[in-house]
Amino acid sequence: MATATSTRDTTRIDSIIIGTMTATLAAAMIVYAVQYAKPAWDYAQAEPRYTEAVKGKIPGVVELDALTRSLRSSASKADLSRAAFVQMLTAQQLGLKSFRALTRLTSARRDLRLGLAAAPSDAYAWSRLAVAELELSNPGAAAGALSMAMELAPSDRVLTPMHFDLGVVLWSQLDRNARASLAQRLKWAEHVPELNQTVRGNSAMALKAKLSPQIAPPPD
Repeated sequence: MATATSTRDTTRIDSIIIGTMTATLAAAMIVYAVQYAKPAWDYAQAEPRYTEAVKGKIPGVVELDALTRSLRSSASKADLSRAAFVQMLTAQQLGLKSFRALTRLTSARRDLRLGLAAAPSDAYAWSRLAVAELELSNPGAAAGALSMAMELAPSDRVLTPMHFDLGVVLWSQLDRNARASLAQRLKWAEHVPELNQTVRGNSAMALKAKLSPQIAPPPD
């Protein structure tokens, strides 16, 4: 395991993390969705489609767009976060850098912001917003969303791997408080058996190197 004073070359680690982050974050979001898939809308046909999607049985783009429309028709603001999740799945199918994917990501960001306006304490929605902003090339906004998510859920086991991945990629955008939150999360995770693999992973090692006392703290 790397120590806080590790001098290993983290540039290569960062590139590996950036290259694989999409799949990692998608997996984390699916884990969350499976745990919290309690549809609040009144459209019976939408429920089984959403359940299949969050379990990894992803249909085609046309079906995903139809599911998004059903979720948006819900009277519950909580379903906007689910609609955003479906749109992020759609963007992955389309290829994240394609124009069609960017329109889905932009729409997902809008839905997440609307949902958070109604439920600002949803750490999972903030985490999804961080991913959406990052994919839309808005690292500053992504860092802000990540900071909110970490503040709201400092010891969430499901979100921890995602936050470590995001923390590495967004490191230069994070303020002192956000970096301190990541340091505390690392110490906490080392005592959580189910996170053993996470604390030995590339993201955790890169964060430990970045948190080295040899690195000057960011300005206030």
